[in-house]
Amino acid sequence: MQLVNFNLDQALLEQYKAEYAETNCILLKDMLNPKILNKLMDKLDKVIFQTKFETSEENKFGKVLFVDQHEPVVATFNFIFNDTGLFSCLEDITNCGTIDNFTGRIHRSEEGENHRIDWHGDNADHRLLAITICLGNTPYTGAAFELRERSSKKITRSFGQLNAGDALIFRIDPQLEHRLAPLETGRRTVGVGWFRAPGTKN
Repeated sequence: MQLVNFNLDQALLEQYKAEYAETNCILLKDMLNPKILNKLMDKLDKVIFQTKFETSEENKFGKVLFVDQHEPVVATFNFIFNDTGLFSCLEDITNCGTIDNFTGRIHRSEEGENHRIDWHGDNADHRLLAITICLGNTPYTGAAFELRERSSKKITRSFGQLNAGDALIFRIDPQLEHRLAPLETGRRTVGVGWFRAPGTKN
């Protein structure tokens, strides 16, 4: 069974290349096999989410809920995206260089908890690309993902509600930063992670 949908015809491949070249980000609709997606969401209904503060050396810059990294569902998530076929496809679309491995986590934002992640970059640990993939079907408002140029503050992409299985792939670069705006209503559950260059291990 193919876990991730990455068999693209030439026209769609060229569309994604152009989209990424212009905005440093692409939206992949229905990225996960529906059976795998449903199994992940079923497992997430049964696990405990814990509060996680996003921190840097200077300050706290966000708060969300997350699934403990030792939970089997996180191992499953990492297994799904450590796929050499997917790596090759993303290398072709983004011209990011060689992807060696993927590591990720699962987090959630809930109404009334001021869950958000302020502007930041993920420039560490040989990260080349990042992913945010929707793993829930609860409607929500707010919680927009935004990507911008660090120097000019120009926002190049902004996405609100994502459908289950939809994924954002975006460039990790010192000239870029991104954020998760505060959730207003509902609940947002996503898998997030990084495609990394050789020299890093999970």
